[in-house]
Amino acid sequence: MKILTKRPFWRRVARALGSRLFNWAENNGDPRITNNGELWLLRELLARHVALAQRRPFVVFDAGANVGNYTRLILQEARRAGCAVEVHAFEPAPHNIELLRQKFAGEPAVRVVGAALAARAGEASLYAGKSGSSHASLVQRGILKGNVTDVVTVPLIRLADYVEMSGVAHIDLLKLDIEGAEMDALHGFDEKLHPSFVDVIQFEYGGTTLDAGVTLKALHRLLVLQGYRFAKLFPRAVEVRDYDEWMENYSFSNYLALSPQCIQSRGDILFR
Repeated sequence: MKILTKRPFWRRVARALGSRLFNWAENNGDPRITNNGELWLLRELLARHVALAQRRPFVVFDAGANVGNYTRLILQEARRAGCAVEVHAFEPAPHNIELLRQKFAGEPAVRVVGAALAARAGEASLYAGKSGSSHASLVQRGILKGNVTDVVTVPLIRLADYVEMSGVAHIDLLKLDIEGAEMDALHGFDEKLHPSFVDVIQFEYGGTTLDAGVTLKALHRLLVLQGYRFAKLFPRAVEVRDYDEWMENYSFSNYLALSPQCIQSRGDILFR
């Protein structure tokens, strides 16, 4: 029996090259919103809202707002497109909540919600929450174990309860950047998790999903059963696709759930 204690050089090279090629082809591992399609998607959605002559504001739920960079981007792009917006920025870290309230004090279009989204209302520990880290999570991830004192108890809110309290009638974009709590947040939406109420759901998938013990298959099943079309975000395109096992790679990327109204018969997005 031949037992290898070290991977052969050729195998390491092949794996490295194959991994890089795969991630390039799949638009994985790029957090830059100006490059990975996030900015493009926002512009397309705003342009579509204007083209459809909607009389109501474009409503965004920015879950995991952190220090408000994406919320600020929404405001900038909305002004550029000549589109009225309404942003609900959800952020559980107390340090970041204060920053958000200061930053958007003069913006009536922004409502800061100091809570984390979950399947049940209550409280929970937010790891790396005291420092306001962009990696702060309700999931006790391995990368957050370095500072065991950087934990804070935060309130939890269900999306269904918040929608009822706030009187929101329709959501154009629900953006989930909540470090592994995406499935819980969606479960807290109840019957409002439906294409007739939320047009587009954008969520991150990657190492945080793995640490939370959630699969892309489970997310796909939940959203498709509600009537959404599942898709992946690329720099200047959205690819509608069915789930396949090869997609379960836990490389950082952005996926979408699209209402049928957003898709033509040939599968293209009706953004133009």
